[in-house]
Amino acid sequence: MSYPAKTVYYFSFYMMALSLTLLCVPNLLAPLLGYTEVSYIWIRVIGMFLLFLAFDYWVSAREGIVKFFYLTVYTRAAIIVFMSFFVWMGWLKWVFIPLSLIDFCGAMWTLYALYKHKRRRWVNT
Repeated sequence: MSYPAKTVYYFSFYMMALSLTLLCVPNLLAPLLGYTEVSYIWIRVIGMFLLFLAFDYWVSAREGIVKFFYLTVYTRAAIIVFMSFFVWMGWLKWVFIPLSLIDFCGAMWTLYALYKHKRRRWVNT
């Protein structure tokens, strides 16, 4: 497995853990995010979609789909922009901005790995 694939592969496990938490025990995260108990189905629906996306990451990493790795860089880096806007609008609590740094840092890790991988391939040709 290439270095870029490993970054996406490992990130898929974070996504799986988060999605399973949202699906099975969403009230475990609610106090950490500054909310009271969650009884809405939407949080479990988000967990379901996140689990599906985690499997996409996992399979793409195992198959070495480089174009998908680039796509994850753009989408994960954009999360902090959206979360900041949602906080600014008063729709989310501020704690979502530091949490979105996990996605941003993961995106930068993958971008760095893609750069190193591309450079290594260019030097070896």
